[in-house]
Amino acid sequence: MNQDQPKLVVIGNACLDVIYDLDRLPKAGETLVARKVVSDLGGKGLNQAVAARRAGTSVKLIAAIGNDAAGEKIRAALQAEGMDIHGLITHDGASDDSLLLLDRKGENVIVSNTLQAQSLTPAEITKALRNDLAGADLLLLQGNLGEETTRHAITTARQAGVKIAVNPSPFQAWFKSPPDIDLIIANQVEADALKASGSILTVVTLGGKGCQLKSGSDPEIVIPAPKVHAIAASGAGDVFAGTFIAEWLTSGEAERAARLAVRAASDKATRHGTLSAFPDRPAIDAFRRGLKMCL
Repeated sequence: MNQDQPKLVVIGNACLDVIYDLDRLPKAGETLVARKVVSDLGGKGLNQAVAARRAGTSVKLIAAIGNDAAGEKIRAALQAEGMDIHGLITHDGASDDSLLLLDRKGENVIVSNTLQAQSLTPAEITKALRNDLAGADLLLLQGNLGEETTRHAITTARQAGVKIAVNPSPFQAWFKSPPDIDLIIANQVEADALKASGSILTVVTLGGKGCQLKSGSDPEIVIPAPKVHAIAASGAGDVFAGTFIAEWLTSGEAERAARLAVRAASDKATRHGTLSAFPDRPAIDAFRRGLKMCL
């Protein structure tokens, strides 16, 4: 890891995405024929870790994978990003997978299998975090782990003096009273269900409308999204989360981080696929240069 970069630790899921490209989303009980089917890598943990890495942060991903071909692809993807693979914990069985239904307007419905992520135990997390939290700036979690493991990771990070961010997706009932954390990144539905204290920096993503920043008694800030031809929203929220965190850790400026994250997420929405469609490092660097010109 580059010692000059902020250090992020992500605990989440990594999986194989199967994307069905449809004219429209199906109604209850309806069968549709896909226009195209694409396989890609994904999972909120993997997606957000890679997005943060491309945005200039040193990242360690801790995730459970199966001893199968998908697991090997996940290892190869991390290595291609120049990331450490020692946080990947291999279990027997298949790696997690997700089914994505995508319509012509870019809207999607996602069903995920998170059995591997759910199988991560507090003991495994303790072992994985033993060295990774040393010098870390932030721990990032999502909603794919079990409650006990998630709370244990948060407690461990807090005891180590590390800041904590949570993207509560998929939403779990126990997120309604979030533990001691510093940052929440949530969509509008998730934010409405949360009972976050005013001291927590809350970033609410608004899809094609951009995002909203809330923190304590400070005035709310709305960041509009650029107009793009969006065809695939899948993964855009993860690009936002990873990019926001990387820039927030680097600059310390939430509004600046939100502007860069909105730009990167909007760019992802113009391409089909998940991880393979994320903006690369040169693109993020270009968005950052454009941000400097606008501010």
